[in-house]
Amino acid sequence: MDATNATANCGPHYYSLLPRKRLSTTTTMTTKTLTPTPTPAAKNAAAAMFTRWGLGVRRHPAILILAMSLVFFMGVEYTLLMVPPSSPPFDLGFVATRWLNEVLAKRPALNTFLAGLNTVFVGTQTAYISWTFLVEGRLRPGVAALFMFTCRGILGYSTQLPLPQDFLGSGADFPVGNVSFFLFFSGHVAGAVIASLDMRRLQRTELAWLFDVLNALQALRLLGTRGHYTIDLAVGVGAGLLFDYLAGKYEEGKKLTPVNTSLYAPLS
Repeated sequence: MDATNATANCGPHYYSLLPRKRLSTTTTMTTKTLTPTPTPAAKNAAAAMFTRWGLGVRRHPAILILAMSLVFFMGVEYTLLMVPPSSPPFDLGFVATRWLNEVLAKRPALNTFLAGLNTVFVGTQTAYISWTFLVEGRLRPGVAALFMFTCRGILGYSTQLPLPQDFLGSGADFPVGNVSFFLFFSGHVAGAVIASLDMRRLQRTELAWLFDVLNALQALRLLGTRGHYTIDLAVGVGAGLLFDYLAGKYEEGKKLTPVNTSLYAPLS
């Protein structure tokens, strides 16, 4: 009998009698920490975010500079020693122009001469703004000046700053005659800004640049004579810009044009 037939004749019990290989019931468990793999979409979103930030910084560097200045001046403000009530105000412009104050104090004639020139400049501003209203029939510079001086009167009376130490007055300075005046804010500077902006709108660029240079020299003299604090001059520039803008909005609101705002136009 061959092996095949013998296996077939043994029946089902044959396989139960065969030796079996014992399987081990012990299994080795390995623990693996699973870390999420960034999906391509997440990688692209992160790359796009950094790209936008990079482009934003390159296109708007002023925002980054302003943010850095914010952090810097917050540190300065919160660690600064306050000026005591018994001491005069600290003014960085006065520190920078101490040399000019000493020169003008030793030369009263020079101080009076520069004051006279400054008064002529202020008169030129007034003449230009009056000309635009009376002759050219344009309201915007005049309205801006009226807004500005009204606001200056309210703020100047509301907070009356002390006259700076080492103040060098002159009878030739505007207002002429050594009369009292509001320190906050500088009407000299604001009026020159209003006139300069109007000149630029009418393409009188060279005259506007001349006014800007004279305005800067005026601010330097006012610091040297202690006629204004630095903040008075800085706010004066901002006031000129602001009230010129508001005067423009006033014209738009009233739908005024140079034709129907002329003093010689017929009244409806």
